[in-house]
Amino acid sequence: MTKSVFNEDYLSEKPAIEQLKRLGYDYIHGDELDPELKEKCERASRREVVLVSRLKKKLKEINKDVTEQPIQKAIRRVTHIQAEGLIEADQKFHKDLIAGVSIDQDTGGKRQKKTIRFIDFDNPEKNEFLVVNQFWVKGPSETDRPDIVIFINGIPLVVIECKSPVAKQTGLGKALTQLIRYQNEIPQLFHTNQFLVGLNLFCAKYGSIGAEPEQFHEWKDRNGEKLSNMADHPSVKEMIESGLIKKEDLSDKPTAQEILIAGVLNKKNLLDIIRNFIVYEYDRGRIIKKICRYQQFRAVNKIMRRVTEEDDKRGIVWHWQGSGKSLTMLFAAVKLRREEKKLKNPTIIIVTDRIDLDEQISKTFRNCNFPNPVQIKEKGGTHKKLYELLSHNVGQTILTTVFLFRKELKEPVSTSENIIVMTDEAHRSQYGFYALNMRNALPNASFFAFTGTPLDKRDRNTYRHFSPVGEKYLDAYTIKNAEEDEEIVPVKYASRMAQLQVVGKSLDQLFDELFHDKTSDEKARLKKKYATLDTLVKADRRIARIAMDIVEHYTVHIQPNGFKAQIVAPDREGAVMYKNALDKLIGPERSVVVITVNNDDSKEWKEKYKLTPAKEKSIKEAFIDPKNSLMFMIVCDKLLTGFDAPVEQVMYLDQRLREHTLLQAIARTNRTFPRKNFGLVVDYAGVGKELAEALVMFDKEDLEGIFGTEDIKKESANLAHWHKETMKYFEKVNRSGAKPEDILQSCMEILEPEDVRAQFDMAFREFARSMDFLIPDPLVNPYVDDFKFLGAIREGAKNLYRDERLSLEDCSKKVEALIHAHIMDTGIEEILEPINITAPDFKEKLEVKGSTRAKASHIEYAIRETVAEKISDDPVFYGSLKEQLESLIAENKKERKDEAEYLKNLLEIKEQEKRRESYAKFLGLNDTKELAFYGLFSPFKESLFHNSDGEQVAFAKEIVGIIKDKRVIDWIEKEDIKREMRSLIRRKLKAKGCPKDETEPLIYGIMSLASSQLKDI
Repeated sequence: MTKSVFNEDYLSEKPAIEQLKRLGYDYIHGDELDPELKEKCERASRREVVLVSRLKKKLKEINKDVTEQPIQKAIRRVTHIQAEGLIEADQKFHKDLIAGVSIDQDTGGKRQKKTIRFIDFDNPEKNEFLVVNQFWVKGPSETDRPDIVIFINGIPLVVIECKSPVAKQTGLGKALTQLIRYQNEIPQLFHTNQFLVGLNLFCAKYGSIGAEPEQFHEWKDRNGEKLSNMADHPSVKEMIESGLIKKEDLSDKPTAQEILIAGVLNKKNLLDIIRNFIVYEYDRGRIIKKICRYQQFRAVNKIMRRVTEEDDKRGIVWHWQGSGKSLTMLFAAVKLRREEKKLKNPTIIIVTDRIDLDEQISKTFRNCNFPNPVQIKEKGGTHKKLYELLSHNVGQTILTTVFLFRKELKEPVSTSENIIVMTDEAHRSQYGFYALNMRNALPNASFFAFTGTPLDKRDRNTYRHFSPVGEKYLDAYTIKNAEEDEEIVPVKYASRMAQLQVVGKSLDQLFDELFHDKTSDEKARLKKKYATLDTLVKADRRIARIAMDIVEHYTVHIQPNGFKAQIVAPDREGAVMYKNALDKLIGPERSVVVITVNNDDSKEWKEKYKLTPAKEKSIKEAFIDPKNSLMFMIVCDKLLTGFDAPVEQVMYLDQRLREHTLLQAIARTNRTFPRKNFGLVVDYAGVGKELAEALVMFDKEDLEGIFGTEDIKKESANLAHWHKETMKYFEKVNRSGAKPEDILQSCMEILEPEDVRAQFDMAFREFARSMDFLIPDPLVNPYVDDFKFLGAIREGAKNLYRDERLSLEDCSKKVEALIHAHIMDTGIEEILEPINITAPDFKEKLEVKGSTRAKASHIEYAIRETVAEKISDDPVFYGSLKEQLESLIAENKKERKDEAEYLKNLLEIKEQEKRRESYAKFLGLNDTKELAFYGLFSPFKESLFHNSDGEQVAFAKEIVGIIKDKRVIDWIEKEDIKREMRSLIRRKLKAKGCPKDETEPLIYGIMSLASSQLKDI
């Protein structure tokens, strides 16, 4: 059969290689670097991943005054990294790669230290950039072949996996899952890895080792380059003509794959990312590797250009909360400190306006092992220490708060021009009196402001202090950008218990609601004593009713998915009241209060609510941990900003926050987390009015994408839209009166094409997201039956077509439970279950599959799965089964055979598998293992064995005998043993008259089969 051009090789891998070659990379096919295919090979075995001869050559070129012995030691630092695990090995190597390694060298009778560099970062063209595809690597128990590996100077630094674009986004998920699997199966390839890339032409994402699929990112910065248009690719044109993709789905812009390759893998950017934009952060005893996102790379390089090339060295960086602002500051500091030639050992000052923010950024810098950061905390006289450090003009990184600039200065502390000040949350106090003192202290410094929320219309002073004339932002990454990139989840808004809200109601109305059981005289006395809004907000009855509503809402909407909640109380007293109310409802271990406790508070408050830094840290860690039973964190002033807890989905808001504080607080719920489709703000304080006022304070385009008070109405419209989009696939299926198995089979036939399944799946995911948000609102009632039906169809397609992309595990647990309950209640669970053609109860399971056509479909895909699983055990036999199956399917599509005859033909193919063992014995072979070797020689039956089964059987036994005779424990790991086996087999084939051009491929097949079938003694 002709190989399909609609596969990953033609549509993703080959275009990627061609683009890399245009970017100046050398190219070698992996077969040329495979010691099991090529006798004189650069690699001694498949276990070797470093191309040592290339590395040695480049080390000598880059380090010209270094002798042979230090070079050999440096190579060993790469090939034998001493570490506990993968991430530790990766971190150690990255440090050596960036800083070089110091090794003793004997020079004229003296020993001196020499720093050996593995890469010439300053001169990209002096390095060797090599792209290799289909690169075999042998791990401890598995052998894998990544699609593309990029080597710099012989060291594997980037691994790329390609998939067919027919499946679009879901296909990319398979690539990322495979990259994660490789890290376990062939770990040595990732000891030196800088990052991973998944491609499928229309989708492209990159990430670091240890990352989950949802932590991979797109790269959208084109760097101003003109990129070629993939719409002109011949295979893409063919896909359009054959209807596999729609022309309108393509634009004049290049594909995501090309954008990522051009942006991340061009030589200059790749070296820049490796050198300046990779950090290792310590989090709860784990090391997490982080690589920049495109907006961070873009912003840092804008800062660099402004500092080193432009006259007005100022600018504002606005990156919406959750997009990694602290890391952007860290990356900027790393790169600025490295710019020795132009900046001459600069001093970098990170300035915040809050102690907790200073602690957060300081922690980020320390966790990432940033060299010599000096943190100056606010204490009496500490401004003197700060001024003293600045006056020395010694390049350091200083972390401090703006309040240390409270002392008015008569003259500058330093007039140096190589001081760079980066301030966080600039639209607060920093453009006031303290900021003026800071500027007077450092008149020639560069000033850059970072903010997580946009500037409001009163912040024009910020523009004057931090931006050149006419410029609003040096770099902006908006809410809409972050949501589109899936760096954050959208935040939804829901108003609850209108009768308990306090905004927009008169005191008389509130008294009537809260004290309806009191007499008129009692109400009058209460009004006289407590006639304030703040008092009513904290009325016992109101807090108790809201607490009950919170628990009910959380139990139904949030807890099923395993997420957590913050309650924002009106003040400290209100926070304690909420805690007491929740304790009565769900027990004390489920909630915790985190508030500020002052020296003049009561002894009881200090004993109950004052937290040591260690205790507060342990509470945060418990809240962040999905497995910990702590569900609610009750706050009023602390942890509203600067506290990242991705597991938090909902904020119950009972405080009238305003403007920036409101925007920062609601963003607590926008962090990404598995199965988390959205964040939610549940409003008990009536902040809808404040939100509307806040939005007016900002430019409209800056807040595009933020939630509004009409979210439920909008989501209801989304639900109707995606219901229609998903159901349209099955509009011709008659669901009334037909048997469930017949309905399912009709739907399965519709979903047979892979691209149709992918499109259906995308629509279903959106439908499921809307259901997740609205369930159990009665608004969903008209859609529930169809949703359960569609979920069963999706599960059936996953099992029938063995398509794991359709797994319900990526849906929220709420909707997954709803679908699974429906499948069990309707009794169709057995119909949906996959079958295995080798299972002892195959016949019984087949009987429940319904119609003849349904049974045929299940057998067809069961054979496919069996062939995929076992083809390495016997490539000829199972390859033959595969060809028979494909031929039968093609014939059936062409002639539309009788269903009973088609089923009979499929069962005949299945029976061949069953008769395999008896066939081996009939031939005189000992077992099916020998049958697999016998099959390898079938193409040579006439030329080598004179059409004699007996000769072919005897020769197969001889080859198996050679392998068994030479085997030792773990022989497949020992290259010398395999070399001897290959030599003996080569002699046998030569004696038999095997043609030279057929010998090496046949030896490769024999050794591959031996590794699978004869690895154990």
